[in-house]
Amino acid sequence: MEMQWKFCANAGFFGLRRDRFVQYQPDRTLAEKFELIGRIESIQGIELKYPFDFQDMPLVRRLLSEYGFASPVINVDTKDVNHFRYGALSARSQQARSQAVRLLREAMDLAAEFGAEMVTTCPLADGYDYPFQIDHTAAWAHFIDTVGSAAAHRRDVKLLLEYQPHEPHANVLLSNVGKAMHVCAEVGADNVGVNLDVGHSFAAGESPAEAAALLAAKGLLCYIHTNDNTGEGGDWDMLSGSVHFWHWLELLHTLGRVGYTGWLGGDIAPKHMAPDQAYATNFLLIRRMAAMLDRLGAERISELVEKDGNTPEIYAYLSSLLVPEAEA
Repeated sequence: MEMQWKFCANAGFFGLRRDRFVQYQPDRTLAEKFELIGRIESIQGIELKYPFDFQDMPLVRRLLSEYGFASPVINVDTKDVNHFRYGALSARSQQARSQAVRLLREAMDLAAEFGAEMVTTCPLADGYDYPFQIDHTAAWAHFIDTVGSAAAHRRDVKLLLEYQPHEPHANVLLSNVGKAMHVCAEVGADNVGVNLDVGHSFAAGESPAEAAALLAAKGLLCYIHTNDNTGEGGDWDMLSGSVHFWHWLELLHTLGRVGYTGWLGGDIAPKHMAPDQAYATNFLLIRRMAAMLDRLGAERISELVEKDGNTPEIYAYLSSLLVPEAEA
């Protein structure tokens, strides 16, 4: 398939990286993050985090101009424990919900200023660990109302929701593609869509290709975070195709079929790797998988898929480029 996607790097992963056991990457200034991302030849855009990356607005403008990066999306943090200990979009507290709306609206204004088409948020503060911890009816009503209130601020910027099943809660409210589509349908605004994080889809027990097809059918597939995952519920942000190679091929094939021509954002956690090398390899893997599909032929693959009961033929064909036939 002809490579029709543009690559974007999530700046948040180029700074301080640590878990509850180990620190993996040092804290870096915004200028240092840009310098690392600038080493990656395939990068055309940068995904900045609000509010953290926007403390010095003249610096942001200068760096974007200096490196020639597009700013297609702004990632809004709605999990700050100081404001959202008991939820953000779904919180009982009107003050917490108002703070979430304020952040989203401010980011939408910045997006318009910087030429970004979208803002995205992964509402990880919204969830629960125990039965009886939250009122589910009220929490979901608050969640939908908050999204609608933020989206109504301006219609020229899309507000994207990124679902994730676990972490930091045992159960995150927005945990799968069905719930994300439910929220979009309930809000009913044409500037509300979904950021499909491939690893989160695996963690939710989904086929990302199926999730992409469902979202695209409703015009909700607006942005994609590329990564991979072992799929047992954790969020490991691994190199694309390193675990689920066949699923990733199916996803790329499906994106071509549904006509997705948007951004592919890198969302890789470089624990034991240099961030620039990790992201360069991530996008190299995607390009090579796309090239493999191009050699196989999208129409031929589709012809095989449209027949029932021929899984052996499909995999014999798909694997034909992997290993040369052994000599007799």
